[in-house]
Amino acid sequence: MAERHLIVAEIKRALRECQLTYVQVASKLQLSLASVKRLFATGDLSLERVESICELLGLTLKDILDRAHLRNPPTKQLSLPQEQELVTDTKLLFIAWLVLNRTPIEQIVRQYRFTEADVQRHLIRLDRLKVIELQPGNRVRLLISRHFSWRAGGPVQQFIHERLLGEFFASSFSGPLDEIFFHGCAMSDDTQEQLRSVLHKAARECMQIVERERRPREMRHGAAFVLALRRWKYSGFSQFDRE
Repeated sequence: MAERHLIVAEIKRALRECQLTYVQVASKLQLSLASVKRLFATGDLSLERVESICELLGLTLKDILDRAHLRNPPTKQLSLPQEQELVTDTKLLFIAWLVLNRTPIEQIVRQYRFTEADVQRHLIRLDRLKVIELQPGNRVRLLISRHFSWRAGGPVQQFIHERLLGEFFASSFSGPLDEIFFHGCAMSDDTQEQLRSVLHKAARECMQIVERERRPREMRHGAAFVLALRRWKYSGFSQFDRE
């Protein structure tokens, strides 16, 4: 798995920083030098041996993982080919959306018309797409940032515009928990940039509230919120413009 290679690479880096040699590692693990070199070359280090090497380094496994992830930060955006593959298969896109929202596999199987084999097959595709890292027991590690966003004007955004937004806005928003606010006016680029910063902050705060959700999943229901800003003038008003 990619996680194991990150750990091995970071351990090698830490050994160099501490000026420790494979000879010292071999002594710690009670192995021959050739065996240690082979373990590092293949990345086939057991958890017990990793912890022993961490002890030699004066670090914990968590320290190694934190260092590795800082050096290899999660991506904030998928590539065009990655997004294109997602939108070609609605099931794949839906399971990706569920996984990005940290929905447990057993919950997906229980709540939707997917067998465990169906979910696993799509998780394998997401692993190959580098959206997730599929770990033993169908555990998932996201390879994308908490501040992830779809490509502007990309395949997924186009899918959202064509399939989702029309349906979303075809509502009176009159429910007890519904809310919609729309305001348009003339503004300068500087003011629009200030509003853009406010929306970015609001989006982060909204996601933090969602991530802090601790109620049982049976008590949750589908919902969505939209934050948007762009230069725009209603086409129906254009007839009143002076030449």
